[in-house]
Amino acid sequence: MTFTPTRRDACDLLIVWAWEYDADFVALLTDACAARGVSTHVCGADSLAQLPAQLDSGEIRAHVGLDRVWDWGEEYERHVEAMQRNVPLMVNDYARVRRIWNKMTMHTMLIAHGLYVPHLILLPSYEEQPVLPRVDLSPLGGRFSVKSVHSGGSGVLNPVTRWEDVLAQRREWPNEQTILQAWVEPKKLGNRRAWFRVFYACGSTFPCWADDRTHIHEPVSPEDENRYQLGILRGLTQQIAGLCGLNLFSTEIALDQRNLWQVCDYVNEPCDFRLKSTVANGVPDEVVAAICDRIAGWVKRRTGASG
Repeated sequence: MTFTPTRRDACDLLIVWAWEYDADFVALLTDACAARGVSTHVCGADSLAQLPAQLDSGEIRAHVGLDRVWDWGEEYERHVEAMQRNVPLMVNDYARVRRIWNKMTMHTMLIAHGLYVPHLILLPSYEEQPVLPRVDLSPLGGRFSVKSVHSGGSGVLNPVTRWEDVLAQRREWPNEQTILQAWVEPKKLGNRRAWFRVFYACGSTFPCWADDRTHIHEPVSPEDENRYQLGILRGLTQQIAGLCGLNLFSTEIALDQRNLWQVCDYVNEPCDFRLKSTVANGVPDEVVAAICDRIAGWVKRRTGASG
């Protein structure tokens, strides 16, 4: 059930989205909200341009917002100021999300709070320093990933080994600093690579095996959690949640060859919630459904929704 508010009524949750592959997630979320008596209003790509005026006029009113599109920038973020003026609470606060997008900020924060992260080297942007002297790459251990400092949604990349690879890739984001991150080779636990993506949703954690080569996700079963003592994944993710202040995100954590748990891809928001039933490397359907239920419950507690 989707509820469109009148000028006098405010919906509990306003969902803003535009990516076609988000359709299943939005459908599951609206169903979860309906089951809990939480009213929703969905604003898709066709309605995005009108959203600021509708919010400012009171045509659309909401207690809580979930924005799945603003990270695209330009016309896809023109509604942000109106959301901030008119929607009292966001599932993920805009300023906090901007903060976690800076990988160097998160790298420093996690280290300061005792978490292990792969060694990282920060390079100036191409625009700042087009000709870059060769940097000693030996601290990275021979293989490393190359990302822009604000790269989002990139997840696990293929490793590179040469300085020439660095010079080529930094040209792809000329106004951004580049980070070189040591490559983590995970241990084997049974017949699986010990690489995990853990989803966090409003206080709950959902650990998944997430093979760094195939990107196939499987929920961590209670049996595996006990057998391999994987409860640590929940604790690490809860700690990260406390540091970043987000209610919805994912993180990637691996057990390396030295038996150290390393946070490899710090905080991802927005998350890719494509379902495994539709794409091979998607998130297990039951995990996405559970995440939607947690969001609906969180909204209900904060709005006093009846139902």
